Amino acid sequence: MKKSNMIKFSAAALTFLGISATGVKPVKQPAQAASKRIKVISKQYVTVWTNYQRGRHVATHLKKGSSHFVYQTATDSMGNLWYRIGKKEWVMAKYFNQVKSAKKAVKPKKAKAKSNKKARSAASLAASWPAPMGSEARAKAVVSLAKQQVGKAYVKGSKGPNAFDNASLVAYVYKQAAGVNTGSSTKSQVKKGIAVDPSSGFAEGDLLFWGSKNKPYNVAIYVGDGKYVTAAGDQQGVVQASLSTYFWPSRARRVL
Repeated sequence: MKKSNMIKFSAAALTFLGISATGVKPVKQPAQAASKRIKVISKQYVTVWTNYQRGRHVATHLKKGSSHFVYQTATDSMGNLWYRIGKKEWVMAKYFNQVKSAKKAVKPKKAKAKSNKKARSAASLAASWPAPMGSEARAKAVVSLAKQQVGKAYVKGSKGPNAFDNASLVAYVYKQAAGVNTGSSTKSQVKKGIAVDPSSGFAEGDLLFWGSKNKPYNVAIYVGDGKYVTAAGDQQGVVQASLSTYFWPSRARRVL
């Protein structure tokens, strides 16, 4: 074999093995391939988390109908199925459906169809967000979603998402952002969680109440920096306001 051909052959062999002709370098591994594509089916936005176990809320919300690739699946300690759709972006599987391939559909075997149905059933029966009491991630998610409702209309008896009264605003935000059921009335909400002394200061996500002990007339969500979000009435709608000494809450509850 000629010398020039021998050099070409050696260079090609080194390249194939992941070694450059000028030095030893590892071959860069390709990005992990997506296993499937999913589509948001939830009527509301879907929150994105940094991981599936006590993750931090990412300032991202996925809209209904948007599609995303799945790079990894995992199950948390409560049995909830999760999808990883980005480097540090996890979402709960129950809010998605798998998008069918554009290729010609092949009729699956009965055993495979049964397996897929079981997987979808497991995702649909996933429990609510399992982060523990005191979770900073849940509090941040509640504050973020509460602020997003500012400017919406006040309609007594409305349950959202386009209009609220003060109790339904709280119920909607806590359910969507943290998976917490607060009840749909101030009477039930004032009994949730643990009592907080109004004179000792509040934490993000605390519920603030005005009025009587057992049946307050108004409730709000504390969002930090001396501010709260509430559905104030027909004229104002949902607003963000500042606490003041002449309108200080009579009670407060911590449910996160």
